[in-house]
Amino acid sequence: MRFLLLPLLASTVCFSLPASAELRVAHVFQDHMVLQQKMPLPVWGWAGPGAAVRVAFAGQEQTAKADGTGYWKATLTALPASSEGRKLTVTAGSATVTLNDILVGEVWLCAGQSNMARMLLSESRDYPQYQTFMKEAEFPAIRFIRYQTDVSETPLTDFDPVVQHDIHWQVLSNATSKDTMSIPFFFAKEINKALGVPVVLVEVAVAGTPQTAWLARETLEEVAKKIPGEPDFQKRWAESEGRLAGLKEDYHDWAGFKAAEAAWKANPSGRWPGANQLIPDFPSGLYNALVCPLAPLAFQGVLWHQGESGPASNHRERMVAQMTQWRKLFGRDFHFLWGSLARNTSTPPPLGASAASLRANINEEFLLAAQDWESGGDSSVLLNFADLGNNATHWGRKDEAGRRMAGAALATVYGKPNTVFTGPELVEAKIEGAVIRAKFRYVGGGLVYEPSVDGISGFLIEEKGATPALRWAEVAIKGDTVILSHPDVHKPTNAYYGWHLNPHETLFNKEGYPAYSFRAVPRTNASKGDEAPPLVELVGAPPKVLLDVKHVRRNGYLFSVQQKGGSGKTMVRVRLPKEWKDANVSAGGKPVNAGPEKTGDGGLRSREFEVEINGPPITVGNAAQPPDFSRVDRF
Repeated sequence: MRFLLLPLLASTVCFSLPASAELRVAHVFQDHMVLQQKMPLPVWGWAGPGAAVRVAFAGQEQTAKADGTGYWKATLTALPASSEGRKLTVTAGSATVTLNDILVGEVWLCAGQSNMARMLLSESRDYPQYQTFMKEAEFPAIRFIRYQTDVSETPLTDFDPVVQHDIHWQVLSNATSKDTMSIPFFFAKEINKALGVPVVLVEVAVAGTPQTAWLARETLEEVAKKIPGEPDFQKRWAESEGRLAGLKEDYHDWAGFKAAEAAWKANPSGRWPGANQLIPDFPSGLYNALVCPLAPLAFQGVLWHQGESGPASNHRERMVAQMTQWRKLFGRDFHFLWGSLARNTSTPPPLGASAASLRANINEEFLLAAQDWESGGDSSVLLNFADLGNNATHWGRKDEAGRRMAGAALATVYGKPNTVFTGPELVEAKIEGAVIRAKFRYVGGGLVYEPSVDGISGFLIEEKGATPALRWAEVAIKGDTVILSHPDVHKPTNAYYGWHLNPHETLFNKEGYPAYSFRAVPRTNASKGDEAPPLVELVGAPPKVLLDVKHVRRNGYLFSVQQKGGSGKTMVRVRLPKEWKDANVSAGGKPVNAGPEKTGDGGLRSREFEVEINGPPITVGNAAQPPDFSRVDRF
């Protein structure tokens, strides 16, 4: 199986924190942890230089000798899963370290930015259903450790004991669930239920952070050498330091921050000086402080979600290089499960044939990286989260995101190949004369195509130089391939699917998962499209009121009007598709008097009416064939 497409980068040299002759184990080894099953298990720490160290667990003993710096590593032989809490002891001379309640099961590292980092407590403040999840969380075989944000300009061999002074392993329960990260929480529940083995989450995600903060310095420099114009480590460092100049802090450069941090560490009370979004953004800072200290921990794979903070350009190349280097650091081709960015439903799907920026095109960069790794490979899986989004950056369906990641793990890691966990994903697209053929994987029981309102296909076909250059394509399905054409397009130059902040969903697998967005010819700008009036729009709404257009289907669409902490009413204007003779409007299932129908320019029909802010969802449906949104609300 082909996993590592870039040459393996030089192994990172990690620098230890101040050494001590006292016997100690690395910070990650504490009471209640879970060791990875069925793999050699490195256990490491520090003692006096030259000290003989013995590690004992589950009836076996392994020995090691501390090197000149005091570092030692012993490796236990692979063990089967066990829910029995046992002792792990480390001895050197007369000194002994004892760890209690150690299980053996599945270990996953969880990293990225806020939509991975968000804890159940944070989610519960925005989405009430999470309060129930937090109260139904008694899972003694699921453990987690959530590390505090920390940064370093050089790699560390262990976590900083001052920054992480009270961080410890926790057993998942109703009392502790508020502290665990949401996507990993739902992932772990599904894996534990399916496999019946302990599951552990090592959580290091940090909100708001760019991908470059998670890359080793040598990785950034290697990518910069390969791609003209890509900033190297020094340039990115200078850019990050320049942003500190205007901070309302006691420091305005990196040296000032380090001085402030040193003073805080001498008397660690109050806020850590790095608790400012610009500090974790420094290149390599999070990799050095939160990833390096975990090596060479044995674990099954990484759960990753990051991208809102980019950087967008060349994300594909950096993503492949990042995981190549992380695998080199930990010494194995661990599994890598990652999710796309989600849609934003404050903008309705377009009625005109137009292609708009899709989350700064970052989802395409993810798709290109996934294609680079290997089509159909079992080492990395990209999951489509686009349909889980709402009108907030921190979207609410982390439960379904965790279930999809668990489905990917069950199918590709744990040998349950019939598990369907995501929607169709492009393998390749070819322009062949007047048609474009797009081949997909993850088709499950087969591809399903359902046109949207007014028969909009959701697929755009482009012909540069033509007028108009963009048109809604005609669609034919043949096995795992979508064939795109248009009677007036003779020499297509590109095709797009889902290319919008809130696109039409028209392609699915039979299991109901929507297809991943794509461009047939990637990294190319689309022609200007048809700027048609929106399907739904606010009319004279108060500030900070947002639409939430959740579902658009051929026979109806569903939306609500929201304002954080708001109330009252506002006017909306809704469009009636040409295909419908008449429409019914309801709110929470109750009929709404939507006012008289109006016809505007181009024959577009509309109605205006008042809706309640933060009220029940509004359904606009074809009177002749009412929509069934119970089928659309899959989760």
